Amino acid sequence: MNSLLRTLLQWAWPALVATPCLALQVIEAPVSRPEGQPAAVIRGLLDLAPAPNGKVLMVFPGWPGIPRIELKDGRPSWLYLQQHVQEMRPLLHQAGISVLTVDCPTDQWGQRGPSPTACDDDYRSSLQHAQDVRALIAQTRQAAALQQFYAMGHSYGAVSSHWLAIHLGAELAGSIHSATQSVAGGGAFTRYASTVAAIEPAQLPSTSIYLHHRDDLCRFTPYAFAKKQAIHGLMTVTGGNRWSEPCGKASFHSYAERSQEVGAALVKWLNEGVITPLIPAESG
Repeated sequence: MNSLLRTLLQWAWPALVATPCLALQVIEAPVSRPEGQPAAVIRGLLDLAPAPNGKVLMVFPGWPGIPRIELKDGRPSWLYLQQHVQEMRPLLHQAGISVLTVDCPTDQWGQRGPSPTACDDDYRSSLQHAQDVRALIAQTRQAAALQQFYAMGHSYGAVSSHWLAIHLGAELAGSIHSATQSVAGGGAFTRYASTVAAIEPAQLPSTSIYLHHRDDLCRFTPYAFAKKQAIHGLMTVTGGNRWSEPCGKASFHSYAERSQEVGAALVKWLNEGVITPLIPAESG
């Protein structure tokens, strides 16, 4: 080994030792099922903050709501993550907040593709869903020094955040219902978001708040629903752009060009309990 290479290795080795090989971890927990049914697990993709403060934002992604998180060749694999949450991840991490993307359990994956065939409201509104997420929370606590879990559901994922807020109650530190799908899909998707409109605001705990773009153009996620439901707090997003179709990733619905402002407001609520009524806040 020549002297230059030896010097470089001696300089780099402490950094290599101190840096985790993978920042992302797949957390897996077995879930209980009636006798005779196939075994199933629920998985989450944990993105641990560099200096975690014990708080975890559990993200339930929008349509189709089944990211299919798994390990392939020992490495985390998934179909998709919630794009705007990934964009605000550096802000969350800087504030000590870890991110856990939550998948549907494997027996609710259905057929692979852009249109779900499982994990509809029959499951998401059930006590079984709450029990499954409870198992994932317990497994995550074992894997990392994390104590406070917040549920954030976006669009169709907000079906989960609503029902988990109701069924888990104080087991969650709080819940954020983002761009809530309150209008059912219809047709083959009638059972998707079919239960949300009937939820009364008083059913939700005081730690349950809404996040919604004032100009959301997606017909399944009207802003009026969030305004009506948000007796405990509403953060209204303004501005941004609509580069994609109304319910798409680059639209008001998904906070296009407002992810940093939304992230800052989320950090303020998660770490300080302060609601930002308007994002970005009006000047003066």
